[in-house]
Amino acid sequence: MSEELVLHNLNREVKDPLLRKKVTPTWELGCKRTLVTSDWYTALQKPNVELITNRIREVKAHSIVTYDGDEYPVDIIIWSTGFETQKFGIPVYGKNGCSLVEQWSKTMAAYRGVTIPNYPNLFLLLGPNSRLGHSSVIVMLEAQLKYLVEIFVYMNENSVRSVAIKQNAHDKYNQWLQSKLKKTVWNLGGCHSWYQNFQGDVTTIWPDFTWIYRSLLKRFDSENYIIEK
Repeated sequence: MSEELVLHNLNREVKDPLLRKKVTPTWELGCKRTLVTSDWYTALQKPNVELITNRIREVKAHSIVTYDGDEYPVDIIIWSTGFETQKFGIPVYGKNGCSLVEQWSKTMAAYRGVTIPNYPNLFLLLGPNSRLGHSSVIVMLEAQLKYLVEIFVYMNENSVRSVAIKQNAHDKYNQWLQSKLKKTVWNLGGCHSWYQNFQGDVTTIWPDFTWIYRSLLKRFDSENYIIEK
């Protein structure tokens, strides 16, 4: 898929120049999650549809007011505000009472998207930087589950009580991740998306081929973990 092809299809499908301008992204293709649909442009051009792109200033009992002062009467409002991707949904406390919410207050990070320093025996699926915008997430889940099984087998066979990723291994891995992500469209594409945190760092998406991720999780690298029996 290329921007030229997408823009060609847009120009062909949407004849009204004002509407076309409204639906033309100002960022590079792929910076935000790509919408794949065959009837989006058709739906927007129906006589009972009006696309308003001005920011909402106020929601009243029976209307919406935009920042340009226009007011639109409404019967139903459907909120499509996206996802909360930068916080953990439940309170979790690790060693010495540290809170995961506090640890992730500036940026969320995990080792290979699975384990977090100071949180022994806490294992994630589709954790930070292991989700995808360009391939099948099933591949990532399978790799993570295989990795976790390796951990559990190791713990069982060696009478291990807990495992926790070492801070230096975690930090080195995430420095490598961010160095790769800095070169991607998710960082350089000119948009702010749910892939990013408030500082603009991409904390959700895996930046490379899925087979590289699978190779990283092929075995349990116990040397990078604090092992307690």
